[in-house]
Amino acid sequence: MGRGEKHADIEKFLKLDDDKRGRILNAAMKEFRYGFKKGSTDIIVKEAGISKGLLFHYFGTKEQLYAFLVHHASELMQKDYFDMMNLGHKDILEGFWQLALLKKDITDQYPFLYAFINGTYTHRSDFPDLEVTEPLVQRHIAVYRELYDHCDTTLFREDIDHEKAIDIISWTVDSLVGDADAKAISEGGWDDEGYDRFLDTLKGYLDIFRSCFYKKGDENGK
Repeated sequence: MGRGEKHADIEKFLKLDDDKRGRILNAAMKEFRYGFKKGSTDIIVKEAGISKGLLFHYFGTKEQLYAFLVHHASELMQKDYFDMMNLGHKDILEGFWQLALLKKDITDQYPFLYAFINGTYTHRSDFPDLEVTEPLVQRHIAVYRELYDHCDTTLFREDIDHEKAIDIISWTVDSLVGDADAKAISEGGWDDEGYDRFLDTLKGYLDIFRSCFYKKGDENGK
């Protein structure tokens, strides 16, 4: 046990039933979405419906709770998001749509996951020893780069500039995702209604791009 650490029973926490474990994880992600320093364990236990003594029995200290949460959230992102991606899509519009659906799957279970990871990275000076989120940022960049690299430009109309069309698609999707994530963070995480609105908006733009940029009558461009 390191200096300043207290006994924790993480194994017991991990063996809790899914509902109770999920309540604690989501309460902690929600409270720490603005960084470690602003997070309150009093609010976490109230939100999760457990005693403060039980929280510290599981995690030892606030610092140990936060460190566990960062590592656990990173593992969830890797297992339930990155490892589930099919980067073989050559249709860039279909690729963006599948990424959005995959994100919905994970936010259904952990509404505050993205807000927490974003807050961990934004406020990384609160806890400089934790560098787990940096690889996630780089992984996101790599995913989008691979999506662009595998884009099949033969799906596009021949009379338009393909690079400019891809730029327009990229800028639009980045803006939509950024605005939606910022709104979700400010409102305390994703909910079904909010994400469904985002999907409707995204689909509307993707349909317009398909209609304007893709060849007519092509099987992938219908």
